[in-house]
Amino acid sequence: MNATQQAQHCAADPDGLRHALDGAEIVPLLTTLVQITGRTEFLDKARPYISGGWNFQQTIPDALRNEIREALFDALRDVGTKGIVIPEQPDARLVGAMMNVAVGQEVPDIYKPVLRDEMNFGGIDHRRVDWRRTPAAEELDAFLAVIVGAGHSGIVAAIKMQEAGIPHVIIEKNADVGGTWLENVYPGCGVDTPCHFYSYAFEPNADWTQYFVKRDELLSYVHRTVEKYGIRKKIRFSEEVTRAEYDRERALWIVRTRHSDGREQTLECNVLVTAVGALNRPAIPDIPGRSSFKGKAFHTAQWDKSADLRGKRVALIGTGASGLQVGPAIAAEVERLTIFQRSPHWVINHPLYHADVPAAVRWAMKYIPFYASWFRFQLFWAASDGFHSTLKMDPNWTDPKHSLNAANAKMREDLIAHVRSELAGREELLEKVIPDYPPFGKRMLRDTHWYKMLRRPSVELVSGRIDRIEEHAVVSGGVSYPTDIIVFATGFQASRMLWPMHIVGKDGVSLRDIWGDDDPRAHLGITVPGFPNFFMIYGPNTNLAHGGSAIFHSECQVRYIMLAIRELIEGRHRSMEVRQAPFEAYNARLDVALKQMSWSHPSVTNWYKNKSGRVVMNSPWRLVDYRNLTNEIDVSEYVFDDAAPHVIKNALASREALTG
Repeated sequence: MNATQQAQHCAADPDGLRHALDGAEIVPLLTTLVQITGRTEFLDKARPYISGGWNFQQTIPDALRNEIREALFDALRDVGTKGIVIPEQPDARLVGAMMNVAVGQEVPDIYKPVLRDEMNFGGIDHRRVDWRRTPAAEELDAFLAVIVGAGHSGIVAAIKMQEAGIPHVIIEKNADVGGTWLENVYPGCGVDTPCHFYSYAFEPNADWTQYFVKRDELLSYVHRTVEKYGIRKKIRFSEEVTRAEYDRERALWIVRTRHSDGREQTLECNVLVTAVGALNRPAIPDIPGRSSFKGKAFHTAQWDKSADLRGKRVALIGTGASGLQVGPAIAAEVERLTIFQRSPHWVINHPLYHADVPAAVRWAMKYIPFYASWFRFQLFWAASDGFHSTLKMDPNWTDPKHSLNAANAKMREDLIAHVRSELAGREELLEKVIPDYPPFGKRMLRDTHWYKMLRRPSVELVSGRIDRIEEHAVVSGGVSYPTDIIVFATGFQASRMLWPMHIVGKDGVSLRDIWGDDDPRAHLGITVPGFPNFFMIYGPNTNLAHGGSAIFHSECQVRYIMLAIRELIEGRHRSMEVRQAPFEAYNARLDVALKQMSWSHPSVTNWYKNKSGRVVMNSPWRLVDYRNLTNEIDVSEYVFDDAAPHVIKNALASREALTG
């Protein structure tokens, strides 16, 4: 439905509208009212009572709330009774003022294009790349793109290629779509990004049941999107890319795959896009005696559904994101839960983490014009760029060991206050769980009732390294902890990017030759010199660790890739390859920026760094910066091969390959 149709629905269902207005969040109602009516006096009235994007950062008096609700009720009723047509796009003169009030602070003008991209007014996908000239049928018939991976990133790449009419096929090692949300089935698995933002801008979802949903609901969203856009027929399941080699003479990628039954196949393509992420190859520490353990032992990403934890003595090794989700989810059913922690993490209490989305809010998301768009913008600001500066090191800061700047120090105080409130009277636990490094030095985790769990008599937190694993125990600090089941919540081989695929460029040199095991680099995290027509989604230094949504980054990268493919096809080029100079210049800027960020702090060991201490995973940029870096392609940064495009004749890479 467009905005006018939504308003007509509201007018036709006054009881539903009344219920939604009473229970929906007030600031999106306020901005909707202003957008529909232009009545800016409500912005002036509400401004003093809004200090941030979250609903718990608002103290709008009840009288003003009721005034806003009544005015919006009347405005929506007028649309239905007077035949008023609501413009789909906001008044450009009001956008800045509405944004400033919605998040309680001055939002720079640079964010207005992001507002346009993210808020989906009128259902327009502003990241979509359209042809400047319509390609001839034979140009597309001779073209094929291979996408590796059918998680969130691979799916958006396929949707955009389908919109442009570009023949493509997805190679997916699993038996279904979903990537990390298919593979991870451990108890408590869920998202720690607000899910109304952790979704495609062009495919918003009004039906999330929680503000931070669990795995099953996330996977259902992926399935619905795949079915809606007809992507499934383009996917070759249970097939893994083992090797891809660029044929310089023919300007084609030769892609070798292995099916789950062992069959090997080869296909040729013009463009190769990897969308495999970095958190899909489990890392299990080589603890002495691990192979001698007689009970069940498994990684969270390879959860053994046959393992019955009830009444068992369980060792949980690792206290990162998955450990914090698993622990509280299983603590009540096990006999004994022993948690082995190498180093503590900062854990933030978010008032909405465990909260359900009220029915009134879901109704408003569906039927009140612009409500969902403004709600998404608030999340964009509150959960990402709004506190980016607190993660930058102040070279003149007086306590650099424990914090980075004044705002970071205040955050540290707030985090410690929460821990103390949760663990009052348990000094032995407080000493173990409060980190001695600045907030955001490691990944910031959500409080999953972690501290409440640690107070349980059946739970013990053990700090320090594990000595060894025995047949029926885990030994740490010379103490033996009897164990029936071991759960490794020990993360992934993140810095071994694109491993175990072997990708060989135009000169016979592989990515592994260039990167080694743990030092990946790319231009914008997307392209690499020596690898023509090769693009990465979630490549080096594109992980978000200051907040935001990984899907936002994926959509930015896919736009850039689509711009590149458009240059290839419209320009009748065989290939395009990033030049060495812009690649080096970008990475020099990147390194300077990263050295100022919390993850580079000398006291911190994290999975973002490689063995030499360089941060290889994270992006130091604000979301708005990365959006602007990738929103257009600078063709001067690329060298093009203008020879006649090669016509693909390999049957496996022909159009028949698209349907398997």
